Amino acid sequence: MGENKKCIPFRFTVLIVLQVFLLLPLLVPCQAGEVQYPIPCYEGAELENVRQWEKSWAGKKIDASNIEGVKEFFPETMYNIVSDPGRWGEIWFQIIPYQQIMPTDGDIALTKKYAPQCSIGQQEDLLNYVSGVPFPQPKNALEVAYNFDCINQGDNQLAQQDSFLVDGRRKYDRKMILDSNVMWFSGRRDIAPVPEFEPNRKGIFRAAHSIFSVPASMRGGRALQIKWKDRTRDYGSWFFSPSSRRILRRSMAQRTDSQGGSDMCTDDNLVYDFTTNRLNYKMLGRKEMLLSRHQDLALLKEGHIEGLCVPNGIQYERIKPYVLECTHKDSGYIYSKMTWYVDPETWWILYSDKYDREGNLWKVFNLSEYLCKSYYDPNDVIPTIGNMLIVDVQRAHSTFGVTGVLIGKETGNYRADFFTPQALQQYGY
Repeated sequence: MGENKKCIPFRFTVLIVLQVFLLLPLLVPCQAGEVQYPIPCYEGAELENVRQWEKSWAGKKIDASNIEGVKEFFPETMYNIVSDPGRWGEIWFQIIPYQQIMPTDGDIALTKKYAPQCSIGQQEDLLNYVSGVPFPQPKNALEVAYNFDCINQGDNQLAQQDSFLVDGRRKYDRKMILDSNVMWFSGRRDIAPVPEFEPNRKGIFRAAHSIFSVPASMRGGRALQIKWKDRTRDYGSWFFSPSSRRILRRSMAQRTDSQGGSDMCTDDNLVYDFTTNRLNYKMLGRKEMLLSRHQDLALLKEGHIEGLCVPNGIQYERIKPYVLECTHKDSGYIYSKMTWYVDPETWWILYSDKYDREGNLWKVFNLSEYLCKSYYDPNDVIPTIGNMLIVDVQRAHSTFGVTGVLIGKETGNYRADFFTPQALQQYGY
């Protein structure tokens, strides 16, 4: 009995220590590791391998005669176009060295602050998003898609786009000129107020007020599109018709109609412009590819030849994008499948193949980034799309536009009341 009495306190002490050890994580808040952002495409040995490859190819002019040498890194559908001058004409492009694209200071700070609280809801919606990149180290395809949905485009933006509608068979062009004032009501990074305009009672994420001047059939037309903070909600969309002087509420069914005879519909803007949870996503991995990220826009303007579906002078660099396969949840959607190639540093979709309802390749999207300086802070450089090339491979037709973007430029139009349906009519007269 005496021996047992001496053992009881010892066992009891061991039990108490064990319980405290197990409960410690509940009593002391877990300290999450700091968010890693930005993350370059290449580091260490991988970067050295790319630099060695660039010694043979950077600065070279590539056309049908030597494209075989870079075929393993070039998008297959664009390779088929460049390597077939009989159908598409003589096309050349240039390879430039890889350069990491750094986010702005505001983007980095807000990503590190708010990314840990972001998550995906039961409706595949984005929860608890405030600003920055929601998933800087994405674990699945849907998180990559939401990173694209939340890219930094400069908070206030005036985009002036001169587009060419090219008939590759008849060898002639038509023009489309469009100016768009875009303002982010929330998710702002660098230009005060950050991260959101207050009050924002309607829950607007982004609004775009666009003005058409060419072609003549659309001259004076104005369009308004509103993207909501609620990522499951249909966009608000209105059009002011100069002929009837009326504001028309556009239905969601019209989003897949061709815009002004071009090769794009409203959903095609910047590859995909609608609610993210309307699509199913499958991650195909990451692949080393030549994509356009540091484009000299002057080279593109000089490289355009009338009737040539693809402009000469596109500049490509080797990066390692995420590859996503996307299908719409509506089986009757205009595309049966899309493949996205997403830049892991800027989250732009730089290349996409889109297939018709019968599963045949229909359109090839090739986007070119360029670095645009902010009007408010010249030290801030925003990666912006300076050219969106869409090639209809079935009709030998294309649409592409060289876009000049002013980031943060005060035009007198960055007021909340400019981004309303009533403003379309007010400024249309």
